[in-house]
Amino acid sequence: MLSGMVGYLALCAAFLVLAARHFAAGRHRGWALGSGLMPLGVLAGFAGSSVTVLVFTTGAGLGLRWLSAAIARLIKA
Repeated sequence: MLSGMVGYLALCAAFLVLAARHFAAGRHRGWALGSGLMPLGVLAGFAGSSVTVLVFTTGAGLGLRWLSAAIARLIKA
């Protein structure tokens, strides 16, 4: 559980760095906003894992899909 928490916090930190450094500096407001808000969804999924596995899976899937989309966006740029 501890290593999972460290991994999720690192993913959230990566989103915040993408939002602040790359997308905001490049004037991509939508991507910056999405990357800034995505940690809330990921952390909500992690926190909701005590309720049901579906909440955890949704949060993890949401975070990984956004990470894939952001990487694809960075490759195109």
